[in-house]
Amino acid sequence: MTTSPIFRIVLNLLLGFCVIMGWWYFAIIIIVIGSISWAYYWEMILAGIVYDALFGMVPEMGVWGYIGTIVSIVLFLIISLLHSMLRKV
Repeated sequence: MTTSPIFRIVLNLLLGFCVIMGWWYFAIIIIVIGSISWAYYWEMILAGIVYDALFGMVPEMGVWGYIGTIVSIVLFLIISLLHSMLRKV
């Protein structure tokens, strides 16, 4: 895959659009594509925080109000671990 700055900007714009529209499942697909292209795709954590700020983070929701942040951090840790393991081989 290409790792040009223009590709990253386009991917980030698509990710931002999906998060603002509330299409978290499409955002996860974009996050996986970005994570495969770059070792540390920090934008996934920012997308989770923005998603929760828009659609969650109210006291009545409990933990479910933070599910975007939780999922994005877990995905980031898993993908970072896989990158480090697979690059050693």
